[in-house]
Amino acid sequence: MANLIATGLLGLLIIWSISKILAWRKAYTAAKSTKFPVFSSPVHLTDVWWLMLYTLLVPFLNLLPSTWKNPWLPMAQVWNVWKFGHKPFQEAGSDTFVLATPQGNLLWTCDPKVCSQLETQHPKSQAAVDMVKFFEVHGPTVGSVEGDEWKTHRRVIISGVNPETNAAVWKETTQQTRSLIYHWLKQGSIVSVMKHWTSRLALHVISAVFFRKSLNWNEHTGDSESGLPSHQISFEQALFTVLARLGILFVTPRALLGILPLKRFRETHVAFTEWTKYMQELRGETIAQLEEIATKGNKTILESIVLAGTPESTRRGDRSLPEESILGNIFFTLLAGHETTGNTLAFALILLAVYPEYQKKIQEDLDRQLDEGPQEEWNVEREYQTFQKGWLGAVLKEVLRLYCVVQFVPRMIVAPIDVVDSKGESHAIPEKTLCLLNFSAAFQNPGTWDRRAVSAERRAELHDSPALDFDPSRWLESGDVTAAAESKDGTVPLLFPFGQGPRSCPGRLFAQVEMTAVLATIFSGHSLELVVDEQTKRSCGGDEKAAWEKTRDQALRTLVDGVESNISIQLLKELPIQVVRRS
Repeated sequence: MANLIATGLLGLLIIWSISKILAWRKAYTAAKSTKFPVFSSPVHLTDVWWLMLYTLLVPFLNLLPSTWKNPWLPMAQVWNVWKFGHKPFQEAGSDTFVLATPQGNLLWTCDPKVCSQLETQHPKSQAAVDMVKFFEVHGPTVGSVEGDEWKTHRRVIISGVNPETNAAVWKETTQQTRSLIYHWLKQGSIVSVMKHWTSRLALHVISAVFFRKSLNWNEHTGDSESGLPSHQISFEQALFTVLARLGILFVTPRALLGILPLKRFRETHVAFTEWTKYMQELRGETIAQLEEIATKGNKTILESIVLAGTPESTRRGDRSLPEESILGNIFFTLLAGHETTGNTLAFALILLAVYPEYQKKIQEDLDRQLDEGPQEEWNVEREYQTFQKGWLGAVLKEVLRLYCVVQFVPRMIVAPIDVVDSKGESHAIPEKTLCLLNFSAAFQNPGTWDRRAVSAERRAELHDSPALDFDPSRWLESGDVTAAAESKDGTVPLLFPFGQGPRSCPGRLFAQVEMTAVLATIFSGHSLELVVDEQTKRSCGGDEKAAWEKTRDQALRTLVDGVESNISIQLLKELPIQVVRRS
């Protein structure tokens, strides 16, 4: 009997293996029809076995000869796409290539022209929504649906982003940033992990502007209110725990979360339960003011989302959203709105501490603006445009280029399409091809963006950190801050961190206004400096300049080695920065 079972299992394994080999061969043939370079890959991004075992397998796979593992192995490590940058494309000899896998074909591209067509010109190229179901912890969101359903979600979100929003963003950001600076100085002026604070700053702003939920910094001073009458943990703690435990939420049935004995599961259960209650409260408070809200011209995103889930929406003839999508979109908007902005701000502030010469350029621009009126009178209509055209805007663009927190964007080809690459060559992409638009490689491509003149030995010493090529002046050389963001003929965007086309980020202006206001508020009255520790000073014999340069070198290495990916790229490793009042 045992022999019979073993024989049957072996037969099934053989049949399964043959079917996979045949599927792999079919995929390879289809990939060749694109006329892009084609490589075989045993791994598809959606392979469950790979997602479960990659941490064990990668160290051994790295021992393989380069011809056996490139470029498929770097691209299979989607959590490290930013770190690999443009190198896999250089090794492949093309800015677009196809990986043929047993599960289907993966087209990776960093060609700006191909990216633009896949994002804007082809309705047959759709968002790969199956890859973002991860975020449906409550229900469908604007990021996880397609077709008419997506149009309904998008309309609801867009109606909550209006001209009044920008003024509110500017005002709330400046107030929250001043409070944060005061908190930093009160706590000793040393910021160990910048991302911890910038993410909270971004959350405070979006909560106030979009959701009328005021947050302050008391929780981080030990003076937070003890009385949360109906909650076990705070609004911020609930959200940040849910974000950190998305993986657990995705794979664990809700009924088991509170039963499993492990601490991580219990904490996740409490955070998810509390966060759901907070969102239901936001929804309930909005419904209580429904009659007043329905007649408002400009609504917040919360008001727009909640209104779309009420009978009032149906009476107006609009498609309504089910309750699970109300909560889903509240969560997704808070997630997308604070996570990306918070991480970008952290990179910006650290890079300005590493490159104080650009910090001084920004301060010179700010001082000239202060000569025309006090900071309290600054407003989004005048100052935002002025700062965007100067060093502050140039710094933000360079940060978004080198440290674009979104590593890649997936698109699914639902019907055969043709694209033309940057060399003018035409390519046919078959249906069911999963296209991965690699922003990290596109923005680090040395063929598009000039690199600093740094020797190979020096680059190796600093782990080839992308921060070595931080050069905001590239955006001001032509006198037109937008010129370097487009191809020479002005038809193809070269920098598109917020995406392109109808599925581009609807909160782009919100984020840009917020980041501009943060930098303007901080650097108008303060500077940020790298902290040189005593051990480094002693190792340099008391030479302060040498000690600072050694600290700076370590910061440059941290800005590559310490970068990791969760929802977006982030720097969680300690890199102490000191906040100093300007004289």
